[in-house]
Amino acid sequence: MKTQVAVTVRDFVNGEVDKNGKSPVLLYVLGGKCPNRNVLSGTFAENEGFEIGKSYLVQVTEREEDPTYGRQFQFTKIGELNTLDLIGIADKLGEPTMIDVTVKAEISAPADIKAKTTSDDVL
Repeated sequence: MKTQVAVTVRDFVNGEVDKNGKSPVLLYVLGGKCPNRNVLSGTFAENEGFEIGKSYLVQVTEREEDPTYGRQFQFTKIGELNTLDLIGIADKLGEPTMIDVTVKAEISAPADIKAKTTSDDVL
């Protein structure tokens, strides 16, 4: 999975501080499809330059799955977005959508698509 999303950085009040004493942050999605792993450790957020209250265009890239923690994602800040940038952002990136990455969804063809198996198809 690789996608771009527009986010605003917020305090995550339900989390605990990390080993460096930094509080976690929530990437609140304003536009685009984002995995539901959008809470970052405070240390990672600080190192990547994410600031509370600011909005960013972010590249989300799936990394190798961890046997203990499951699917993993890298959030890379592309650039800061101002208020004017946010106008119509859902039109550009799509409606804000959270993707549940803990569930493996099956992909199937719509019911109205059927394979042709009649003898008329054979030349």
